[in-house]
Amino acid sequence: MDAQYRLKTFLTLPIITITMENEILKLFERCAEEVQTDLKTLRSRYYGDTMGMGADGTPIKKIDERAEKTVIENIERETDFNILSEERGLIDRGGDGTVILDPIDGTSNAVLGIPFYCISLAYTEGTLRDTEVGYVRNIIDDTEYRAVSGEGSYMNGHRLDPKPNDEYNFSVYMGKEAHPESFEVASIPRRVRSLGSAALEISMVAAGILDLYFMKTYEQRRSLRITDLAASFLILKEAGGEIYDGDLDPLDMELDPKGRKDIAAVNHGSVLEVLK
Repeated sequence: MDAQYRLKTFLTLPIITITMENEILKLFERCAEEVQTDLKTLRSRYYGDTMGMGADGTPIKKIDERAEKTVIENIERETDFNILSEERGLIDRGGDGTVILDPIDGTSNAVLGIPFYCISLAYTEGTLRDTEVGYVRNIIDDTEYRAVSGEGSYMNGHRLDPKPNDEYNFSVYMGKEAHPESFEVASIPRRVRSLGSAALEISMVAAGILDLYFMKTYEQRRSLRITDLAASFLILKEAGGEIYDGDLDPLDMELDPKGRKDIAAVNHGSVLEVLK
């Protein structure tokens, strides 16, 4: 093969562009891997030890503190991003963008020994609806969901494209703070579940495993914070779904660790119609 032919062949190869969003996604993946590795050194019986009160007014458990420390150290070492964490609140570092962090979503599951909890990481330069990168990983089985704005969403490398399902599967919060409307919604589908990790369950809506995640409470006292759902918000949006507030209007939230919203997360418009 002569040199001229080799050059022409090279020039026809596809050009792969590495964007800032893709680099952030890689950073999030490294953070999740380090959290998993670190938690293996912490005996599960210590997961539930209370270490203080978080910025959102709820107790910080040992497992949350360890995971948060690992992620924050990585973010601060590699970027100038601000950090909004469920435990520490807003860490303003003068950056243009903010990492929204829930170090362990599903803490109660972890403390009880229920193997369903995750790390949730998102990046935005505005509000919730401006989220550009979302990453959720199940700490137990390594299932990961990821999305970059405009590039689709993926579960373990497979692009998500949920289809309408005639036999609905809903996740509905049914605790003591549940709004009466929750019981009406729970009567619609063939099956109802409530698994204890909003970030994972909304991601499962994006994957078509569930068709609806519904959380509505009295006075929003136990409703969701932006740290609970920022990453899965983008994952669902990029899969063609949407998250609505308690009035079934498209959801948006400011970067406030104490703000809470009722939500209905759906993967198809037909699911929304059965709620109206």
